[in-house]
Amino acid sequence: MNEALSRYLFLAGGLPFVLLGLLHARATPLATADRKGLAPADPALAEAMARGRVLMTKRVDLWSGWVGFNLSHSLGAVAFGAFVLLLGRSAESFAGQAAYAVPLAVAVSGAFLAIGVRYWFRTPIVGCAFALGCFALSWILGLAGRG
Repeated sequence: MNEALSRYLFLAGGLPFVLLGLLHARATPLATADRKGLAPADPALAEAMARGRVLMTKRVDLWSGWVGFNLSHSLGAVAFGAFVLLLGRSAESFAGQAAYAVPLAVAVSGAFLAIGVRYWFRTPIVGCAFALGCFALSWILGLAGRG
């Protein structure tokens, strides 16, 4: 029973990453004129970002770098959630991988939560906290099942 609940909690912890990653990609403006979610509130700032360059290279302006960062961040969150869902897809798969996958999920979701508390807003913080709680309980139940 503990093994099944541990697996279901693991799966539940992966869902916020897939959902929030997809929502993050949808909220990312691709052009300076896009007025949605993660666009600067001041349209002049978006235009200034498109004119500004980073020190590392003259090829990348701040706007395209910011869009690329947001899309790659979305991809990372979705990929992590998909990784979790794939490992937990069956009792056999989960049993074979849980010893390293669950602690890794705790570490990754904990890192996302720490970053979120410092830099993000409430919705992703709640999603990351929920995921971390699910992964931590999954780990605790898994340890209890082995002992």
